[in-house]
Amino acid sequence: MKNRLKNILFGKRLSALWIIAFSQILFSQTMLDSLDADELFNRARPLAFNGQRDSARMLLKLALQESPNYVDIRIFYARTLAWDGMRDEARKELRTVFNQKPFNIEALLFAIDVEMWDDKPSEALKICVTALRKFPNNEEFLLQKAKILRALNRENEALITLTILEDINPSNPEVPAMRESIKSNFIMHGISASETYDWYNKYYGSNHLVALQYNRSTYFGSVIARLNYRNTRGKDGFQIEVDAYPRIISGIYAYVSYGFAGSSSSLFSEHRAGLEAFFKLPESFEGSFGARYLNFGSGSDITIYTGSFGYYYKDYWFSLRPFVTPGSVSFSRSINFTSRYYYNGTAEEYASIKAGAGFSPDERNYDPTNSNVYLLKARSFGIGLQKPFGIYSLLNAGIDYTRQELSFNLGEYVEVYSFSIGYRHKF
Repeated sequence: MKNRLKNILFGKRLSALWIIAFSQILFSQTMLDSLDADELFNRARPLAFNGQRDSARMLLKLALQESPNYVDIRIFYARTLAWDGMRDEARKELRTVFNQKPFNIEALLFAIDVEMWDDKPSEALKICVTALRKFPNNEEFLLQKAKILRALNRENEALITLTILEDINPSNPEVPAMRESIKSNFIMHGISASETYDWYNKYYGSNHLVALQYNRSTYFGSVIARLNYRNTRGKDGFQIEVDAYPRIISGIYAYVSYGFAGSSSSLFSEHRAGLEAFFKLPESFEGSFGARYLNFGSGSDITIYTGSFGYYYKDYWFSLRPFVTPGSVSFSRSINFTSRYYYNGTAEEYASIKAGAGFSPDERNYDPTNSNVYLLKARSFGIGLQKPFGIYSLLNAGIDYTRQELSFNLGEYVEVYSFSIGYRHKF
């Protein structure tokens, strides 16, 4: 009897809760139905800017049901779609706008943004050229055209566009900075120097690595020559490296590298080579695959297979790179994660973080002289900062922490604290 009474009371409470919840839903819907399109738009905007875009789109849809020809609402609705990567849906909404108003300036500017976000500068340029036929003196379209031409590596045309813009408005604040930035692309040479200091908490003491580098930009891609010097435990070693990044076709380039230290060096592998192909993928993704080869003399060598998967999101870049080392004795795997935040909107100014598990042949702060090290365990974490000073100088610095297994005593680990600093001058 008592249990039956409890069940009856529980059922009544549950029914009451359902009634309250349903009433609130009806009340909320009734309240929304009482709002006009402008009020719904005003409520949707802060939600969208605060990341609640699903809720914002719900309100915007209600507003468009009430006022389907309200262009500003439809453009903003399209923006929320594009922000969330739904570029085709955004284009569909823009087509609806252009059917009503073919030369709506806000819609045209946003259409350019959509194509640029989708890594389609050629499509963005078509829209921009069409807009400038209608609005030849519009500063925003001229500025966008200069940016697009720069993205297409058509720097001379971009500079001509900036000159036209400056004739229209000599005080436009964005022209001087963009002109200097574009001119920096014509700088073909660069020299740099860097130093990395590693401190081990036991056994090894300290390690110094100094690198002197010259780079040259060519029509086919950039070429880098580097001299590495290492001092460890009273021993000195030198290595010469040459890296090249040739462009294959649009959206594809390669990494080709060779390093030589010779048998006289006990601190570097005798030979080091790298080969990798990089591909630009849709939706701001990029990928690569390749290999690294290291020869340690006396018939000892190792081949490491690698690749990468990267993604650009607004001002952020994320990359994941695994390394796989097959062998008859053991099978080694390592992985590195890197992220950059381009906080000032340029490719040369960023803050970075990185984390890794296992040994990477691309890290120059260690370049061991036997292949067994790639079978050892390691964990690492680092932060870095790169900042240009003007268009000719650039400074970078980084701090790293590594916990790595000892090759002569498996299962025991040593901690490594690293600090690096570098300077580059372009001319």
